[in-house]
Amino acid sequence: MGSYLILTLSIILWGSSVVATRIAGFSIGPVALAFFRIAIAAVLMSAIRLFSKEKKKRPAGKDMKLIALSALLGITFYYMIENLGIMMTAASTASMISGSYPAITLALGFAFFHEKITVSRVAGILLSMAGIGVLTFSAGGSSSLLGIGLLVLDGVFWALYNYMVQAISDELDAFTISWYQTLWAALFYLPFLFLEKGGMPALDMTSILCILYLGAGCSTLAYILYNAGLRGVSAFAAATLLNLMPLSGTVLSALILHETVSLRSWFGGALIIAGVVIANRRK
Repeated sequence: MGSYLILTLSIILWGSSVVATRIAGFSIGPVALAFFRIAIAAVLMSAIRLFSKEKKKRPAGKDMKLIALSALLGITFYYMIENLGIMMTAASTASMISGSYPAITLALGFAFFHEKITVSRVAGILLSMAGIGVLTFSAGGSSSLLGIGLLVLDGVFWALYNYMVQAISDELDAFTISWYQTLWAALFYLPFLFLEKGGMPALDMTSILCILYLGAGCSTLAYILYNAGLRGVSAFAAATLLNLMPLSGTVLSALILHETVSLRSWFGGALIIAGVVIANRRK
């Protein structure tokens, strides 16, 4: 039960990140926003590790390769693509699409990670995919088909991240894994930073506070909590809790950004969540 509570808190934090990203994204490029977010997390985690009295562990061999690869796919690529996708869609739509990530995780599990195939799981995946289809055909105004496609691709990266973290040795604690991931991710961002056009952004206080929140809350605290919780449950069970993300993200988008969510979009989001619930149903 403790692992599920920890995972739930981390996912609620991630749900709120859609709103903060949408606000800050008007003042800073998607790569720079992702880099500063992770750089803040790397600094905070380094400070925590420096003053920690626990024995410092260092990953080696296979574990270091898995940490580096999970950082590249689940942090560097994930957040660059997410930032691009969020700026091309309404924040509420982006939140609802994130609800399909458990179904995407299970689909990849069927194909590559020997997940057990059942009727309910297949039905759940198909229902969630139908929900994505409804959201796609509902796209309009502040949402685009390209943005929706990018956010769905992000679900693939997130699924791979889950399975890679679970393959890391149990000898490494969640904080050590998270710290090394942020260091690798920040390093991987550097070449993309130089490729991004535009000079130093002119940030207002609201954007600065959003970036700080993304770095400290959504990329430091949330990742530590998520990796800790992920050690106690299956990758699919952890991903299933992501259905809380579209709920928190959509509610906050309506309250803070004053976005209007159409009935068709709510229906698409409901299909996604229903699909996740059915796929995770146990006898």
